[in-house]
Amino acid sequence: MQNGYSENVTIDEGVNPTTGIRTQFHFEGDSLITQKTFDAEPHLEHARQMRQAQDGQRWGEGKLVGHIPAAFYAKICVIRDPEARRAAVREFFQQNPAFVGYTPYLKR
Repeated sequence: MQNGYSENVTIDEGVNPTTGIRTQFHFEGDSLITQKTFDAEPHLEHARQMRQAQDGQRWGEGKLVGHIPAAFYAKICVIRDPEARRAAVREFFQQNPAFVGYTPYLKR
């Protein structure tokens, strides 16, 4: 007698509107695989618009240096030390320059 399903099944929970993450559960035999995917395109477009709006401006108060998608920002928010949190934000933008909204930020 065979246990479990004889065919593979996928359940798609769709995209979380807050994080932009799509969660899918794949049942393959007696295994469960959780797949999470992220569509960064709307966030990249937002950062591009920020760059265009601030292009040519000098440093000053109120600059929007970039956009961190919620999926990544949640990991930064749990860092309690303010200096370590600032370093994590800077590291995110250095590793993901397409999310930078004010280009001179990377040159500092």
